[in-house]
Amino acid sequence: MSQSIYDKVLQALKQAENHNSQLMVKPEVILWPDPENQWYDVIEVLQESIPQLLIYGNYEPSKKQGPAIWLKCMIAKALPEANWDANAIPVIYLPGVAKSDLRNVENAVFNFQPLLEYQYTGTLFIQENGREWSILAFVENPINGLGIKVSKDNATKDALKKTLPSIFQDWEVLTNKTIIDADYLNNQLFPDIIPTILKWMCKGDVILNTMDAGKGEVFTNLCKSQYQFDPDHKNIKAIAEKLGSQKNAWKYVWQLYATAPHKYPEMEDLLRLAKPADLGVGMYALPDESWPQVNEQKEEALALALTKVAKQDTIKALANLQDLDKEHSVRRNWVWFELGKSPLADALHYLVQMATKANETFSSSSIEAIKNYYTTNGFSVDQFMRKALAAVKSEKDKTIVKSIIHLFYQPWLENITHKFQKLVEQDASIFTSQKAVAESESFVLFVDAFRYELAEEFCKRLEKQKLKVSMQAGWSAIPSLTPTAKPNVSPIATAVSIQSDIAEFRPQLQNGKDLLTPVFREALKTAGFKLVTNVNDIQGDGKYWQEIGDIDTKGHEEQADMVKRIEELFEQVQEALDVVFERGIKRIKIVTDHGWLLLPGGLPKTQLNAGLTETRWGRCALIKEGANTDLLHLPWRWNPSIYIAYALGISFFKVNEEYAHGGISIHECLVPTLIIENSNVLNIESVIKLVKWINLKCTIHTNEVPEGYSIDIRTKYNDAKTSIVLSKNKILNEQSISLMVDDEAESQAATIVLLDENERIIDKKPTTVGG
Repeated sequence: MSQSIYDKVLQALKQAENHNSQLMVKPEVILWPDPENQWYDVIEVLQESIPQLLIYGNYEPSKKQGPAIWLKCMIAKALPEANWDANAIPVIYLPGVAKSDLRNVENAVFNFQPLLEYQYTGTLFIQENGREWSILAFVENPINGLGIKVSKDNATKDALKKTLPSIFQDWEVLTNKTIIDADYLNNQLFPDIIPTILKWMCKGDVILNTMDAGKGEVFTNLCKSQYQFDPDHKNIKAIAEKLGSQKNAWKYVWQLYATAPHKYPEMEDLLRLAKPADLGVGMYALPDESWPQVNEQKEEALALALTKVAKQDTIKALANLQDLDKEHSVRRNWVWFELGKSPLADALHYLVQMATKANETFSSSSIEAIKNYYTTNGFSVDQFMRKALAAVKSEKDKTIVKSIIHLFYQPWLENITHKFQKLVEQDASIFTSQKAVAESESFVLFVDAFRYELAEEFCKRLEKQKLKVSMQAGWSAIPSLTPTAKPNVSPIATAVSIQSDIAEFRPQLQNGKDLLTPVFREALKTAGFKLVTNVNDIQGDGKYWQEIGDIDTKGHEEQADMVKRIEELFEQVQEALDVVFERGIKRIKIVTDHGWLLLPGGLPKTQLNAGLTETRWGRCALIKEGANTDLLHLPWRWNPSIYIAYALGISFFKVNEEYAHGGISIHECLVPTLIIENSNVLNIESVIKLVKWINLKCTIHTNEVPEGYSIDIRTKYNDAKTSIVLSKNKILNEQSISLMVDDEAESQAATIVLLDENERIIDKKPTTVGG
């Protein structure tokens, strides 16, 4: 006869009582450690059959739960609640306690210590290998459990815990199953009733009208029996309150809503309407996370708190930021965060990290030391600052975030820049010793103003795509302006004259031609490089130069608001790489001309009389002969006899500018060089052979492929986050698989991708969802 998980747990606990009475005394108790609280939701059910099953926790005698001293009294049967048979061995369930906690006598908390003796006078309810019983391990165990294979992905582990109360005593649900995964478990809990409830709440009877009479009746019955409401939109306020309460079966409705709130845009207004005036207190309180007004109140409170923090000294401010982050971090798990309604809570996460990193000391004994600090750690200060600012949209929120940036980021930026300039003033060889070398790579992708910290973040993305990426940090030509610095990283660098006359910081070729755009392009051709302006320019073997990116333009136009353009830049670079790799190129070099300074709120202005300069840009100037200034003077890259004056520190020659480059700072002058190799394109003949859609079910057949290969369907083929497949198990079985996709993707263009065991893309095929 088939048995349920419940039956097997009862048997296993009974088995734990066994002992050889000739050799040892009867165990005083059975300790059941459960560090992840996986079994907590079914303990009450077990207590119906095991009255001696006690719970370690807060005092709740009705649940046979209490602290260690109370448990000791219960074991001694000194309390009337200890009403089990005298021969029964008590079981103490220990939620949140690991086996190792029992061994850690010296560090055990005071109120837990009385239980530690039971590990010697009792026995442990654990696996044969000495580990605690997880649900997954128990279901898979062939001796104590059910001997059913379980998928090891996190989704299945989570589904096991969530569905355990529902399937715990159901012997049929796992009968004849050889393997279970998240999809199967979730379908036992809610096949399609929950998304239908959410759609009905948002759209009303329009949803009911799409159902046939039988299905509509089932829907209504389920709503009444399982969710305690009659699907009548006149009662939508009370129904929405049930959703917000997250009680009983409604917690699963909320969970589904919270995973994809963008699918149900009307729900925010419904929950706003339904919020009770009093959410209650204690165990009967309704969850704060359900109501948009609560989130808005907390956002306003955070705004006031951050405004105060910005007026404090950095030590006190950092401590308060950390406290605020602990308080508000929970809201980053709320649905309103997913919907973009918690911008300050989002920004706070980055502000804390920015402030923490900015307060750390670093070595400035040499240029190499500063470079090493920045490339291993310092760059993250810029990333956190940028992401904090990008998280907010309203002018009010921007002002608040900028005030925190001003408190922590500006001093750090000034400090590292002053130290860098002082070292350069002593020894400028990182700039003056630069020599042009012939380009050895066949495909060079120039990304304008691809600052080092951006390249670091982009590299992490590429590595997730299983691309082989290497990055080196070097120094731009100075001044760090496109007319000077771009030729230095291009294939024509060896053709540029180092005795150039200066014209808006633009050099000439050795043949005397001014390096304007047409001349630059002609020089590329002379150097054997083809300028790529569209995909058809890439024709197999050859040498190519491609230019993309307008982040510098956006920086000058939008100033600090350019941070919201970074994602666009990443997508643009990613698209360029995809296209180039699709054309058969295996290796790409990414170069850039310069970085930039960004200080939300404005860089400090330094005065430079225009009458003293021949040419003046924001951070550098060509001083007239005979004019004296206290600025830093360094030789121009393309003619060392011409000296350029540079603004001190992070100052700017104009007022109210937040974005700038052309000066001497690690932010402007440290430039990345990336080499990207496409190891995803393998010489393998196995390809996607047949694709067949039946409604939202897609069946894919391939040629013979090695074991472990999988199929995914994505809206962006190289981005796993855009997968529209509902099933977590995507492994091919005998060269075929059937996958269900999200109904929201119906009729959309998508790409079927074949992945090897390392998730590298082997083949891809465009498709339209639903056929």
